[in-house]
Amino acid sequence: MALKKQVKGKYTLVTFTIAENEAPSTSNVILLGDFNNWQTNDSSFQMEKKGGSYEKSVKLENGKKYEFRYLSDDKGWFNDHAADAYVPSPYFGIDNSVVDLSALPEKKKTVKKVAAKKPVAKKTTTKAKKDDLKKIEGIGPKIASILTDNGYGTFSALSKASVKSLEEILKAAGPRYTMHKPGTWPKQAKLAASGDWDKLKTLQDKLDGGK
Repeated sequence: MALKKQVKGKYTLVTFTIAENEAPSTSNVILLGDFNNWQTNDSSFQMEKKGGSYEKSVKLENGKKYEFRYLSDDKGWFNDHAADAYVPSPYFGIDNSVVDLSALPEKKKTVKKVAAKKPVAKKTTTKAKKDDLKKIEGIGPKIASILTDNGYGTFSALSKASVKSLEEILKAAGPRYTMHKPGTWPKQAKLAASGDWDKLKTLQDKLDGGK
Protein backbone atom coordinates (compact mmCIF):
# COMPACT_ATOMS: atom_id res chain seq x y z
CA MET A 1 0.00 0.00 0.00
CA ALA A 2 1.11 3.55 -0.58
CA LEU A 3 0.06 7.19 -0.42
CA LYS A 4 1.60 9.23 -3.18
CA LYS A 5 1.32 13.01 -2.72
CA GLN A 6 1.71 15.59 -5.46
CA VAL A 7 1.42 19.19 -4.24
CA LYS A 8 -0.49 21.49 -6.58
CA GLY A 9 -0.64 24.94 -4.99
CA LYS A 10 -3.27 24.99 -2.23
CA TYR A 11 -4.18 21.38 -2.93
CA THR A 12 -2.46 18.01 -3.04
CA LEU A 13 -3.30 15.17 -5.39
CA VAL A 14 -3.17 12.06 -3.19
CA THR A 15 -3.01 8.71 -4.97
CA PHE A 16 -4.18 5.81 -2.78
CA THR A 17 -2.73 2.48 -3.92
CA ILE A 18 -3.45 -1.07 -2.79
CA ALA A 19 -0.83 -3.38 -4.24
CA GLU A 20 -1.54 -6.85 -5.62
CA ASN A 21 -2.54 -9.36 -2.92
CA GLU A 22 -2.93 -6.58 -0.28
CA ALA A 23 -6.72 -6.42 -0.64
CA PRO A 24 -8.69 -9.05 1.31
CA SER A 25 -10.25 -10.34 -1.93
CA THR A 26 -10.49 -9.60 -5.64
CA SER A 27 -13.87 -7.89 -5.38
CA ASN A 28 -14.44 -4.16 -5.88
CA VAL A 29 -13.01 -1.72 -3.32
CA ILE A 30 -14.34 1.75 -2.51
CA LEU A 31 -12.31 4.54 -0.84
CA LEU A 32 -14.23 6.22 1.98
CA GLY A 33 -13.28 9.05 4.32
CA ASP A 34 -13.82 12.57 5.57
CA PHE A 35 -13.40 13.88 2.02
CA ASN A 36 -16.62 12.18 0.83
CA ASN A 37 -18.50 12.03 4.14
CA TRP A 38 -18.07 8.25 4.26
CA GLN A 39 -20.85 7.80 1.70
CA THR A 40 -20.81 4.11 0.79
CA ASN A 41 -23.11 4.74 -2.19
CA ASP A 42 -20.70 7.23 -3.82
CA SER A 43 -19.52 5.23 -6.83
CA SER A 44 -17.16 8.03 -7.91
CA PHE A 45 -14.77 6.86 -5.15
CA GLN A 46 -14.65 3.25 -6.29
CA MET A 47 -11.01 2.34 -6.79
CA GLU A 48 -9.79 1.49 -10.27
CA LYS A 49 -8.53 -2.04 -10.80
CA LYS A 50 -5.15 -2.29 -12.48
CA GLY A 51 -4.32 -5.94 -12.85
CA GLY A 52 -4.37 -7.24 -9.28
CA SER A 53 -3.91 -3.80 -7.69
CA TYR A 54 -6.28 -0.89 -6.95
CA GLU A 55 -5.73 2.85 -7.34
CA LYS A 56 -7.64 6.10 -6.77
CA SER A 57 -6.47 9.72 -6.92
CA VAL A 58 -8.22 12.43 -4.88
CA LYS A 59 -7.57 16.18 -4.83
CA LEU A 60 -7.48 17.32 -1.18
CA GLU A 61 -7.06 20.74 0.41
CA ASN A 62 -3.76 21.30 2.20
CA GLY A 63 -3.51 22.13 5.92
CA LYS A 64 -5.80 19.32 7.08
CA LYS A 65 -5.77 15.70 8.23
CA TYR A 66 -8.21 13.27 6.62
CA GLU A 67 -9.40 9.97 8.12
CA PHE A 68 -10.17 7.20 5.65
CA ARG A 69 -10.62 3.43 5.19
CA TYR A 70 -11.21 0.97 2.37
CA LEU A 71 -14.38 -1.08 1.94
CA SER A 72 -14.31 -4.38 0.04
CA ASP A 73 -17.61 -5.53 -1.50
CA ASP A 74 -17.42 -8.98 0.10
CA LYS A 75 -14.84 -8.72 2.91
CA GLY A 76 -15.77 -5.44 4.57
CA TRP A 77 -13.55 -2.68 5.99
CA PHE A 78 -9.76 -2.60 6.13
CA ASN A 79 -7.02 -0.03 6.70
CA ASP A 80 -4.07 1.24 4.72
CA HIS A 81 -0.81 -0.22 6.08
CA ALA A 82 1.12 2.80 4.75
CA ALA A 83 -1.12 5.51 6.26
CA ASP A 84 0.50 8.58 7.85
CA ALA A 85 -1.15 7.73 11.18
CA TYR A 86 -4.06 5.89 12.81
CA VAL A 87 -6.75 7.30 15.11
CA PRO A 88 -9.60 5.64 17.02
CA SER A 89 -12.87 5.55 15.09
CA PRO A 90 -16.29 6.04 16.72
CA TYR A 91 -16.51 2.24 16.89
CA PHE A 92 -14.80 0.49 19.80
CA GLY A 93 -11.51 -1.23 18.96
CA ILE A 94 -11.43 0.05 15.36
CA ASP A 95 -8.93 2.62 14.04
CA ASN A 96 -9.16 4.80 10.96
CA SER A 97 -6.21 5.46 8.64
CA VAL A 98 -5.02 9.06 8.30
CA VAL A 99 -3.55 11.03 5.41
CA ASP A 100 -1.82 14.09 6.88
CA LEU A 101 -1.61 17.27 4.78
CA SER A 102 -1.35 19.61 7.75
CA ALA A 103 2.38 20.28 7.53
CA LEU A 104 3.37 19.99 3.89
CA PRO A 105 6.58 21.81 3.01
CA GLU A 106 5.85 24.95 1.06
CA LYS A 107 6.84 24.80 -2.53
CA LYS A 108 9.50 27.41 -3.11
CA LYS A 109 8.74 29.82 -5.87
CA THR A 110 11.45 30.01 -8.46
CA VAL A 111 12.23 33.59 -9.28
CA LYS A 112 13.32 34.03 -12.84
CA LYS A 113 16.23 36.37 -13.27
CA VAL A 114 15.45 38.96 -15.85
CA ALA A 115 18.50 40.05 -17.73
CA ALA A 116 18.96 43.80 -17.93
CA LYS A 117 18.03 45.03 -21.34
CA LYS A 118 20.85 46.60 -23.24
CA PRO A 119 20.09 49.99 -24.70
CA VAL A 120 19.30 49.60 -28.34
CA ALA A 121 20.88 52.15 -30.57
CA LYS A 122 18.39 53.83 -32.81
CA LYS A 123 18.94 53.10 -36.43
CA THR A 124 18.97 56.02 -38.76
CA THR A 125 17.22 54.92 -41.90
CA THR A 126 19.00 56.22 -44.95
CA LYS A 127 17.78 55.42 -48.40
CA ALA A 128 20.21 53.04 -50.05
CA LYS A 129 21.92 54.53 -53.06
CA LYS A 130 21.05 52.85 -56.32
CA ASP A 131 22.29 53.38 -59.86
CA ASP A 132 20.47 52.72 -63.08
CA LEU A 133 22.04 49.37 -63.87
CA LYS A 134 20.06 49.24 -67.11
CA LYS A 135 22.76 51.51 -68.56
CA ILE A 136 24.98 48.43 -68.59
CA GLU A 137 24.47 46.57 -71.84
CA GLY A 138 23.00 43.12 -71.20
CA ILE A 139 21.14 44.18 -68.04
CA GLY A 140 17.37 44.70 -68.23
CA PRO A 141 14.92 45.80 -65.52
CA LYS A 142 14.47 42.32 -64.03
CA ILE A 143 18.16 41.51 -63.87
CA ALA A 144 18.84 44.96 -62.41
CA SER A 145 16.37 44.15 -59.64
CA ILE A 146 17.98 40.75 -59.03
CA LEU A 147 21.46 42.27 -58.82
CA THR A 148 20.24 44.98 -56.44
CA ASP A 149 18.67 42.36 -54.17
CA ASN A 150 22.05 40.60 -54.06
CA GLY A 151 24.00 43.70 -53.04
CA TYR A 152 25.04 44.96 -56.47
CA GLY A 153 22.72 47.94 -56.79
CA THR A 154 25.40 50.48 -57.71
CA PHE A 155 27.94 50.77 -60.49
CA SER A 156 30.72 50.77 -57.89
CA ALA A 157 29.53 47.53 -56.28
CA LEU A 158 28.97 45.84 -59.63
CA SER A 159 32.45 46.84 -60.84
CA LYS A 160 33.98 44.88 -57.94
CA ALA A 161 31.92 41.75 -58.51
CA SER A 162 33.53 38.63 -59.93
CA VAL A 163 32.06 37.19 -63.09
CA LYS A 164 31.64 33.86 -61.33
CA SER A 165 29.55 35.38 -58.52
CA LEU A 166 27.33 37.10 -61.09
CA GLU A 167 26.86 33.81 -62.93
CA GLU A 168 25.86 32.15 -59.65
CA ILE A 169 23.28 34.86 -58.99
CA LEU A 170 21.75 34.42 -62.46
CA LYS A 171 21.73 30.63 -62.03
CA ALA A 172 19.92 30.94 -58.69
CA ALA A 173 17.35 33.27 -60.26
CA GLY A 174 16.19 30.55 -62.63
CA PRO A 175 16.85 28.89 -65.99
CA ARG A 176 15.62 31.88 -68.01
CA TYR A 177 18.53 33.99 -66.69
CA THR A 178 21.41 31.56 -67.25
CA MET A 179 21.52 32.48 -70.93
CA HIS A 180 22.83 35.95 -70.02
CA LYS A 181 26.60 36.38 -69.99
CA PRO A 182 27.88 38.86 -67.37
CA GLY A 183 31.50 38.76 -68.52
CA THR A 184 31.76 42.49 -69.31
CA TRP A 185 29.36 43.84 -66.67
CA PRO A 186 32.04 44.65 -64.07
CA LYS A 187 34.16 46.44 -66.70
CA GLN A 188 31.18 48.44 -67.96
CA ALA A 189 30.17 49.26 -64.38
CA LYS A 190 33.68 50.54 -63.61
CA LEU A 191 33.49 53.01 -66.49
CA ALA A 192 29.98 54.09 -65.44
CA ALA A 193 31.10 54.53 -61.81
CA SER A 194 33.96 56.82 -62.88
CA GLY A 195 31.71 58.77 -65.25
CA ASP A 196 33.56 57.73 -68.41
CA TRP A 197 30.38 57.57 -70.48
CA ASP A 198 32.16 58.08 -73.81
CA LYS A 199 34.49 55.15 -73.17
CA LEU A 200 31.49 53.11 -72.01
CA LYS A 201 29.62 53.89 -75.25
CA THR A 202 32.67 52.97 -77.33
CA LEU A 203 32.91 49.65 -75.50
CA GLN A 204 29.19 48.93 -75.82
CA ASP A 205 29.29 49.61 -79.58
CA LYS A 206 31.64 46.65 -79.87
CA LEU A 207 29.44 44.39 -77.75
CA ASP A 208 26.53 42.20 -78.71
CA GLY A 209 24.01 42.11 -75.87
CA GLY A 210 26.69 42.69 -73.27
CA LYS A 211 28.97 39.91 -74.56
